[in-house]
This record gives sequence, structure tokens and C-alpha cells, in this order.
Amino acid sequence: MTFFVIIIIITLLIAYSVGNNSKTKNPNKYAPPTPKSSRNQPSITIKIRTSSSSTTDSIVDVTGRPYKIDAPTVKPILKRYVKGVPNWQHHYVYSYSEINAATYDQKLFYKLLKDFFLKGEYIDLEGNTNYAFILFFDLLDEFLKHKELNKIENQLEILGQCYPKTSSYSTHELIKRLGIIGDTGAIQRLRDKHQSQYQPHYSDYDSWKLGSKYKSKLKLSDSQIKVLNKVWEPTNNFGSIEYCCLEIVKLFLKTIDELSDESLQESSTLEDQFRVIADKVAREHFKYRENSTNYKYSLDQTIDQLYSTIFKYCENTVRDAYHHRRKLSIDFYSTSGILLQEFNNRIGSKIDIIHSKLITKISPPDESTEIELNSQNTSRWKITFENISRDFKGDSRSFLDNIRQLASQNIKNPLIENIYFEASKFIAKTDQQAGLLMYVHYIYCDLQSEKFDNKKLTKTVQKSLFRSEEQLHEFEKIIGELITTKDLKKASEAAAKFYTPKRKEIKLSKDAIAEADQDHSGTVELLNEYLQNDDDSSSKDKANENDTEVQIEIPRMESLIPGKPIKSESKLNDAQRELLGTFQRNGLILSAEEIERFTKSRVLFKDQLIESINDICYEVLDDLLIEEDEDNYTINPDYFQRILAI
Repeated sequence: MTFFVIIIIITLLIAYSVGNNSKTKNPNKYAPPTPKSSRNQPSITIKIRTSSSSTTDSIVDVTGRPYKIDAPTVKPILKRYVKGVPNWQHHYVYSYSEINAATYDQKLFYKLLKDFFLKGEYIDLEGNTNYAFILFFDLLDEFLKHKELNKIENQLEILGQCYPKTSSYSTHELIKRLGIIGDTGAIQRLRDKHQSQYQPHYSDYDSWKLGSKYKSKLKLSDSQIKVLNKVWEPTNNFGSIEYCCLEIVKLFLKTIDELSDESLQESSTLEDQFRVIADKVAREHFKYRENSTNYKYSLDQTIDQLYSTIFKYCENTVRDAYHHRRKLSIDFYSTSGILLQEFNNRIGSKIDIIHSKLITKISPPDESTEIELNSQNTSRWKITFENISRDFKGDSRSFLDNIRQLASQNIKNPLIENIYFEASKFIAKTDQQAGLLMYVHYIYCDLQSEKFDNKKLTKTVQKSLFRSEEQLHEFEKIIGELITTKDLKKASEAAAKFYTPKRKEIKLSKDAIAEADQDHSGTVELLNEYLQNDDDSSSKDKANENDTEVQIEIPRMESLIPGKPIKSESKLNDAQRELLGTFQRNGLILSAEEIERFTKSRVLFKDQLIESINDICYEVLDDLLIEEDEDNYTINPDYFQRILAI
């Protein structure tokens, strides 16, 4: 009996096994119908890659009902870059174009990062998130060309898994691009799909903007926050100084208030004025049909652009107030005369009038801001120096105090020595001792610079400082020791005592004088004649000495600016690269004559060549690269290192 039971059980097990195998081979044919209550449930399908690269679909039974998975959710593995990720100080990145401000090494690493990413290999950025956001905007820009939605969605998803800070902004930025290409269906689908996470992340996105950033510091109202969030924080050299940025923000809010008041006087609102301009842009420039999706999207974009343009106006006004030479270009559809005229009539001309009144209310820069501005604009000190010189009333002590204050504000200026040189030239005619002291400071600062220029004082100034060759050589010894020891204090003390008379104490006996006078009374007249002749001769010799130009002879100390050569594949042409190479070999300073010889040998115009280099480099520096300094042309060393990468 037991034997027959065992046989029956084995037979049933074999039959059950065969049945299961057949179901696996054709699950669609043998799968039971899905219960009504579970038809809306998703199913899980896992694709397994075999060694032959083929895929098969398997069903994972979790709760008795199947669920489908489109892709595995394994987080990508970040690999360490053995050479080390080039450090890139964090700042907010708003577009791919900000790669232009990167150094040569940063650009090189970014190219490597992108190549690896597209091949499915991911690098650990070690906290340098700027690279991740550059890649984020790079991928979005490429989407506008290939327009493959699935591709960009997968890329952004993987990017967010690798570098989570980018994930908060993916939906919003992708929807903006879909609006540009007019894919309204995809926009709605994307919004529906991500509704649960889209809204909260949008507020995170706004937290990058100026209104949210400064709401507490400036005690902003809700309406001010909303307006400021329409513009991006400036990323140029000037706007990146927080003090400057805050003054721009304050002026911007006052300007918006003034424009709003003027609009009310015209029985309108500022938003209505903006919409009139935006309507012309949408219909006349882009040729969009009124009330179409593209038309509405264009309106919103143009209104935001108008706020940004007003912000640029405000930044230029603050730059004026702070004597920052270069201005931002106001390029609101500058190629369209009609749109530019419409903007100027409704907005631009009013801003000019408003700012002519408000510029006096801009707070002057504090000490730290002065230092930063002077490091960016290396000849900015000349404005203050001219004011000091103009107000000079003969008080040398006050003059020296003002020069020291000006120098302290230029402590990060690589051309600080020129302040002392000009001060020495100016004060030497009034106070010789002060003139020598300023020249000592000039030599000391010149020694700290990349190139020892050793500028000579003019013939007139040197004549007022040195009455003889002996004095000249004595001062040369002071300067020579300063060069050797770099002891500024000792050299300054020596300069302060330079004109102190050096006399021996002589004791005379009245009795001896009287006796000598009686013994030699016959020769007094003859001696007086001789002495008179010697005085005349001495006066003539001194006059001849002063007729010749004295020179402070100091050994020239050459130095080169270290760094990579200018890249041959850069935006600069051969002549531009050669001139910059000449600057590099000569410590970043060339005389006007040297540049003139350079350009003549290549049949070029000097001013045109310099201007062309400055125009190309302005995209990176937001400032002049080559600056004119009297008879010389100079380059800021920090700027030079930055343009090596372009």
C-alpha cells in the first residue's frame, strides 16, 4: 500500500514540474487571467543580461500579482579620478556658457568627465559641483538639437543619481526646453508624471535667486522677493563682490518702484508696459501666433529678460559710482531697431533720468570692497591719486598719510608700486625727504612684483633731490642695501635722515685766534681774494653738476612670468599669441616703443592689435587684459593666468 502511494506522489511531482517548465517558456499562453481587482496594478519585468548579451524577461512573483519594471534601479558607481579633480570654487551655474570662465585644467577635466559620462562611466567630483551643473546644462543644450526626449530623460536621471544636487532642477529646466521646441504634449505629460516632486523642487530652484538669497539680510517684502527672483545673481567680477551686488539690488528695487510710479501716472502698470514690449517681440520678432503656446511662453521669457535688462542698467550705474571702467552691454534686441526703440521709449529713457537722481544715494564702497575693486581694475587708483594731488595744500604729512591709505586699498593690486612712484615724483619738488621716502617704498614694492622695473625719476625731480654726485652715490647705497636685505624699515630710516647735516664738533680758542690774527694780518687781504675765487669756482662746478642728468644706477633684475604657453588652437590668432608671449617673457610689461616695433615688423596697427586682444579676453575677464600705464602697457598677472586657457 505504502509503495503505491509513493509511486503516485512521484508521478504527480514530475507532472507538476513539466507543467511549470512549459509555463516559463511561454508565460503569455499559460498565465492565468489577471483578477479584476489587480488589472490596474503595474507588473515587474526584470531584464537579465547574459554572457551572450541577449535579454530575457522574467516574472518576479511578490504578492501573487505581477509588476513590471522598465529599468533596473541600481545606483551608478562613482570612480575616483587618480590625478585629482581640479578644484573649482563653488558658485551658482546658470548655463553651459560659464565653462568659458574655467581655467585650462578645469576645461580639460570637464571634457574628460563628459566623455566618460556618455560612455557610462562616472567620476567622483569630490564636491566640485560646478562640473555637474555645467554637464547638466550641456546635455539640455544638446537636447534642443537632437530632440530625443527619452534620451535626455535618461541622461538627467543618471546625472541626478550621480550628482544629486542636479536632480531638483531637472523637471523645471527640461520643461523650459520643451517649451522652446513647442512640444506641449510632452510638457503636460512631464508635469503630470512629476507633479508630486515638481512643486517643492521649484521652490528650491528659486532659492538660488537673489530675492530668496537676500530676503533676510535686506528685510525684503514678498513682492520684492518675487521681483528679485526674476533675475539671476551676477557672476562677473564686479557683481561677485557681495557689497557691490547688494548695492545693485537696492538700486534695482528703487528703480522698479520709480518705474511703477511713473506707469501709474500714465494710467498703466509696469507689467502692462512690459507686456506691450513682450507682445512685439513674440509677434514681430519670432512671428508667433497670438495666444499660441509659443506666444505665451515667449511673453513670460521676454518679461523676465526685461527685468534682467533693468538689473544690468543698475549694475552699470553702480559701476559708474565706484569708478569701475568697463560697463555691461545692454543688448535687448539691439539688432532690431523697432524693438530697441520701443524699449528705450517705455523703459530705457526713464531709467537714465531715475538713475541721475539715485546715483548719489549709492553707498560708497567699504575698505574690503575697495581692495577687491582695485585688484580687478589695476589703474583705478589713479582717480583717487588725482584727487589727493589736486587737494594738496603743502602739508606733506597729510599727503603721505593719504598715499599710505591709498596703498593699503591696493594691497592686492599687482601694480601697487606705481602709486609710490607717482607720489615720489609729485612730492619731491615740495619735500625732498618725503620724495626719497616714497621712492624707497616704490623700490620695495617693485621688488615684490613679478618684474623689477626700476623706473628712474625724471631729470628735473632728480635735480631737486640730489645736489651732488656724493649725495647720489650715498642714496644708491641705501637702495642697494634695500635690494639685498629687503629691510624696508631700515631703508626708510636712512631716507628720513638723508638730509640731516653731518658735522664735526670743533672747539676754538679765542686767544689763539687773536694771536694768529696779529701775526698774519698782512696776508688777510690776499687770503680773502683766494677764498672769493674758490667760492666762484665752486659755484660754477655745482652749476655744471646740476646741468647734467644724474641717474640712480641699480642692477636690473629680470624675471619671467611662469605658466603654460598660449595654446595654438585658442581663439587668438598668431600675432595676438606672439604679442602675449612677448609680454610673458618680459614680466607682463612692455613699453609703447617695444609694442610699436613689434607691430611694425608684422605690418600691423598697435592700437588695433591691443584692442582685438582685449575684446577676445573680455568674455573671460569682464575687464581689460592689456592696460596703458603712461609710456608702458601692462597685464595683471592673475588675468594672464586665466587667459592661458582660452
